[in-house]
Amino acid sequence: MRMNLEFRIIRCASEISFLHSKFLILLCGFASLWLAETSVKAGEEQTREAMKGSIVYLEISSYGYDQIRPWKNTDIQQKSGVGCATGAYQVITPAWNLTDAKLIKAKVSGQNEYIPAKIKTIDYEIDLALLELDASAMKKPLKPIRFEDKFQRGNKLNYYWLNANGEMTTGQGYMDRAEMVHSTVSYAYFLNLIVTNTSQETSTGQVYCDGSIPSGISCWSKNTTETGLIPAAIINNFLARAKDGNYPGVPAVGFTTEALLDPTTRAYLKMPATMKNGVQVTNVYTIGTGSESLKAGDVILRIDGKEIDAYGKFLYPAYDRISFHHLITSHKIGDDIVFDIWRDGGKQQLRVQAKNFDVGEMLVPYYEYGQQPEYVVTGGFVFQKLTRSYLANWGKDWDGKVTPHLLHYLRDMAFKPTAQRREIVILSYVLPAQINLGYTDLAQLVVSKFNGMPISRISDIEKAQKLNPGAKYDVVEFELDNPTVVIPRQQLPQVDATLATSYGIRKLVNVNP
Repeated sequence: MRMNLEFRIIRCASEISFLHSKFLILLCGFASLWLAETSVKAGEEQTREAMKGSIVYLEISSYGYDQIRPWKNTDIQQKSGVGCATGAYQVITPAWNLTDAKLIKAKVSGQNEYIPAKIKTIDYEIDLALLELDASAMKKPLKPIRFEDKFQRGNKLNYYWLNANGEMTTGQGYMDRAEMVHSTVSYAYFLNLIVTNTSQETSTGQVYCDGSIPSGISCWSKNTTETGLIPAAIINNFLARAKDGNYPGVPAVGFTTEALLDPTTRAYLKMPATMKNGVQVTNVYTIGTGSESLKAGDVILRIDGKEIDAYGKFLYPAYDRISFHHLITSHKIGDDIVFDIWRDGGKQQLRVQAKNFDVGEMLVPYYEYGQQPEYVVTGGFVFQKLTRSYLANWGKDWDGKVTPHLLHYLRDMAFKPTAQRREIVILSYVLPAQINLGYTDLAQLVVSKFNGMPISRISDIEKAQKLNPGAKYDVVEFELDNPTVVIPRQQLPQVDATLATSYGIRKLVNVNP
């Protein structure tokens, strides 16, 4: 009995000792977690404090021009944004927030007065702008941020911005993926990092950090579901190219492609059954990279040695599979890009020069930020240059409201200017007057000739008006067998003066030479 009692006592003591050890282990684990969490929070707070000297609040006043009445300005809009320091007196921010900007002011932490700022470099294709702040209006210089490439799917990111009261605000989200995204303000596609489950909607330049490392700035947002970041690689390339003040831009893709999945199409192209890679070229522009070398029907197999799959993607070690566009846009202007293609039943290799173009070179420009639209008003007939901005003026679902003929020029011909056709000139609508009775219902018609002269650009109308000086009429012809317009010349001076007064048209002609 005594031995059993002693055994039980020893056993209980052992169990108590074991439980005590377990408790100590758990206690140490909780302590370690608490210390780790405390360390993380301390690091985040340290980063937050450091950001106060690097992030600015931006206030932007902007106005553009009425696309239907191009002689009038639109109402002034007040916008806000976020900029982060890349120099003592310069900040970087998304370009979309600066469209048509006329006045830019910045606020920094610890200073109540606004600081004047101006655009130093802007690139709508990659959605970045560099602003220069007035050093004389600042109490102290900014602390530049250095962005670093860091992508780890699932990592928590903290983001920072300064609000209108000069207070630092923070939030968080989670890194999800990388993909090529259509620019919100341009025709181009460029690399974005996609962040999900953000604390709140961010899209105006908030700085996202992985720990203490700045990874990118926000440029678009779908509520709190997804946010797009301009990554460090794009930002650093932009800053390097803008450094000397002669920014060359980024290469533009001069063709379109479609997935090549159909075995029948591959057989038609005489591709071996074992060849599964390659994306097919469907359309080649007259401007941009590859426009002078590629042909419709070519199959792009590799770019700079990187294999292109049937969806037009390649394997990027850090980001997995992304569109081939990145292989072109990451080059410098003038670089040689090596294309391995399949053409005429065999492999060929092309050396293609990386090129870009000014948006004004497009047959139908995608945008004209900060510029007054070109137009000519004569006899109440309003002639304009066709742009995407003009078409978008029809509001939501505008592509179903404008005439199919104009939509054709935007969708199919926008990137195909020629020596014979530099712009699309349209009769936008007619301001009613005695001189144009019977024509007031005409609108959205493409001009083909003016006084017998083919119209290549809107400035040609001024030249055409001087033709046939002895003629009594200006004669305007349109595409698609639309009615020909006849305008009595003798009445024009009086009618134009009356219409200018009635409709507040300060100048009847606004065209570039």
